[in-house]
Amino acid sequence: MDPVILARIQFAANISFHIMFPTITIALGWVLLFFKLRFGATGDGKWMEAYRFWVKVFALSFAMGVVSGITMSFQFGTNWPGYMQHVGNIAGPLLAYEIITAFFLEATFLSIMLFGYRRVPGWLHTGATFLVAFGTTMSAFWILALNSWMQTPQGFEMRDGVAHATDWWAIVFNPSFPYRLAHMLTASALTVAFLVAGMSAWRWLRGDRAPSVAAALRTGVVMAAVLAPTQLLLGDMHGLNTLEHQPAKVAAMEANWDTRGNVPLVLFAVPDEAARENRFEIAIPSGASLILRHEPGGVVPGLNEHRGAHPPVAPVFYAFRVMVGLGLLMIAAGLAAAFLLWRRGTLPRWLLRGLVAMTFSGWVATLAGWYVTEIGRQPWLVTGVLTTAQAAGPVPAGSVGTTLAMYLTLYVLLLAAYVGTLYRLAAKGGAAVEPAMATKGAPA
Repeated sequence: MDPVILARIQFAANISFHIMFPTITIALGWVLLFFKLRFGATGDGKWMEAYRFWVKVFALSFAMGVVSGITMSFQFGTNWPGYMQHVGNIAGPLLAYEIITAFFLEATFLSIMLFGYRRVPGWLHTGATFLVAFGTTMSAFWILALNSWMQTPQGFEMRDGVAHATDWWAIVFNPSFPYRLAHMLTASALTVAFLVAGMSAWRWLRGDRAPSVAAALRTGVVMAAVLAPTQLLLGDMHGLNTLEHQPAKVAAMEANWDTRGNVPLVLFAVPDEAARENRFEIAIPSGASLILRHEPGGVVPGLNEHRGAHPPVAPVFYAFRVMVGLGLLMIAAGLAAAFLLWRRGTLPRWLLRGLVAMTFSGWVATLAGWYVTEIGRQPWLVTGVLTTAQAAGPVPAGSVGTTLAMYLTLYVLLLAAYVGTLYRLAAKGGAAVEPAMATKGAPA
């Protein structure tokens, strides 16, 4: 295979594995803060039991995220040396800001959060939890600022093929950044909502009826019911922003070949790039025009307008439908579960099993969304500035293929170990909170 394609697959494999863990820790930190605040306000030990169980999940996910993130940094120097050579003046400082303002904050207070609940005052432990949660969000802020700049770059000028910053405010708050940040933070919260609800439902079905399990289950369900419809609105706003700044990506998402009005919403098809058409198409007339232009006759850009400079259609097209399909399923599951909890105070077994099946649905939806975002940017690494081929290094295909196989093997084993550890923790259940702890933590 082409070494550039192999290098892209290798980086995609690395970031796919890595992103799953920050997706959990970004929102789980805030859920832990909620548990701790509820414990402090009520003195009810069930909230501290929930905290003690889910802080273990947070610690494991945080460790996996740190370790898996290291491998990506090496690839900037091996597989993609042209990236830092051409845009390092922008990427370097943004990555440094993430380490200084976010990672150090998380690392400093994580030990207090994990081990300090009996050793420090309640207010200090709560404060450490807040700072860790804030640090994870700041980490997402800087990483998404860089990624968004790569999608919609501004605030710089090129000198001898090298990007130089002229306006850092414009670089950070580039046109796609607010939409991308809101969309990703909500995706993280939805991932955690279904993780918490799914694992709590699994424990409940196994007969673990501890009050902490019921409290966590209710928390996850309420989060899902509120955030899933919100994500639909944010996704629409993000899509309209993408239509304005990256029309070729939207054309690939819709598998729309010709720029025209009354474009149908393609529910399913087999895009054929060679023939420039869709096979076996099932579509809703004028649906895409309605969604993207908010009128049936709205003109939607086509791929033929960007022929030779648009992303591969099939991966973007299918990934987008996986993301949207799971999003709609999340809305249905979250609203149904919240309604039944409100009306009956409990959930039927069929819905509990459904939540168990959707435990990791947030991961799948997030990965599908990232594939749309990153593959949809091709052939550009930085839109209009640097192509992926220009940034690739002279690493032979054999070397890239060998390391790719090693990475994939290791990641499968690590992922299996991670999921197995989560269920082992869930099977053991949370440890009960001593009365002395409840008294000590109440004022926090």
